[in-house]
Amino acid sequence: MTRDQAFSLAKVFGVKPQNWVTKQTDYLVVGLIETALGEEPITKKLLTGTPTISERDFLDWCQARLAQWSRSLGG
Repeated sequence: MTRDQAFSLAKVFGVKPQNWVTKQTDYLVVGLIETALGEEPITKKLLTGTPTISERDFLDWCQARLAQWSRSLGG
């Protein structure tokens, strides 16, 4: 998914997405990082020590939240 799509989805579930990492950042969602062959896939954001989750884990979390909402509505 694109960053804009991920941001939109996060907002639906009450998450405040941002383009930068701060002390208040809880998780960094990491998608595919394209690099040249043999090049390390590193960005400065990954060096902050902020816990990371994969794009798949983020989508699983969204799905779990949606199921939780559905149960609370009696569905």
